[in-house]
Formats: sequence, structure tokens, C-alpha cells
Amino acid sequence: MKLNQDHDFSLFYQNYKEAIYKVIRYLSADPNEVEDIAQEVFINLYRAFSNFSEEKGSFYTWAAAIAKNTYFSYRKNRKKEFALEENASMEALLVKDDFIQELENRIVEEELREIISSLPEPEKSIILLKEFNNYTLEKTSQALNISSRTVSRKLLKALDLLREELERRKVAL
Repeated sequence: MKLNQDHDFSLFYQNYKEAIYKVIRYLSADPNEVEDIAQEVFINLYRAFSNFSEEKGSFYTWAAAIAKNTYFSYRKNRKKEFALEENASMEALLVKDDFIQELENRIVEEELREIISSLPEPEKSIILLKEFNNYTLEKTSQALNISSRTVSRKLLKALDLLREELERRKVAL
């Protein structure tokens, strides 16, 4: 038996609306979800309405099966969406952590520059040449025209001064 799509569906909707909602409410306690699923159920029913045959069973049984299948499809899609949202949130957290780490690094770097600029000579020059320009002890001693042994001693002194000032300022490396 072929049904008249618009007229018969309208009658079906009026007669079975509450029954379909009852099926969905049985499956889901969330009123918003019930509304969303009900809309999808009636769209699916409308699309499949011309395929209904009384030989397969009653309208109610047919519609209830579509409602149940729509509910499970909806939940499956929501799980996928939630997983994607969760992954996006995790990526956002990682980006946020990277940003915070970068900001902390910049703050420490700025503190180090201030402390180094306040060091006495030749300690300041030794730190800059040896640690930032990667000069060897020999090259540093030649650049500053002092012995390698003096560079080594002054470097240790400069590193101690740096460490003390960082501790005093409570800067964590």
C-alpha cells in the first residue's frame, strides 16, 4: 500500500507524536536531547514514509524502530563529536602550555640579562663571551687580554654571582 506522503504523514504525526516522544524519552532523560532526536526521527520518518508497508507491521512498530535507530545514531555521532571536542581541547591546552612555557622563558631570559648587565667587569664580559658567544677559554682570554686561568676563576665567580642574584630574585630556572 502506497501512502500519500504529505496528507498521510500529517495524520501519522498527529496520531503518533506522543508515542514517538515516549519512546525517545524512555531512551534519553535529557529534554534537549529528546527534542533534537525527535526532530531527526520525524525527518527520517518523513523520508521513509513512502516505504512503509502494513504487511511488515503496524505504524507504531515501524516508527518506534526508526526512533530507536535514530537515537542510537545520534548518540554515536555525539560521542564522535565529543571525542573531537576533547582532542581540540587537549590541543588547546598544549598550545596554552607552550605559550606559558614561552612566556616563562622570556621572563627568565630578561632577568638573566638584567643580572648579567649588573655584573662587574671582567665577569660580565667573560659570561657574555664564554656562555652566550660560545668562546673557548683560550679565545675568551685572548679577547679580554687576560690569562686562561683568570678567565676560569672569574667565570666561576660570575656564575656564583648569577646564581645568588637569581635566588635573591626568586627566579626559577
